[in-house]
Amino acid sequence: MTRQEILSTEREFIISSRFEDNIDKYGYDSNTCKCCGRQLKDKTNAVITLEGPMVIEAHITEEQIDAAGLVSQGVFYLGSTCIKKYPKKYRRKL
Repeated sequence: MTRQEILSTEREFIISSRFEDNIDKYGYDSNTCKCCGRQLKDKTNAVITLEGPMVIEAHITEEQIDAAGLVSQGVFYLGSTCIKKYPKKYRRKL
């Protein structure tokens, strides 16, 4: 994929208005939902992010991102409710 094709799939990463409150309440670690700040039950739902952070479609690989000269921020794990804020083509099931 070209740089432009990848960038044309970008969506803004959604952060809940309760994120900071939930971090204060539950703490922040590798099992924290990057959208709402609550603790994850499991790490099976994720989105792929680029600098910004911007979310891109789930079928795009790290190799395609690198070849296009873009910088990946990797996967952001989301809870089962937060993942539903994105269309299915942006969701990655791990």
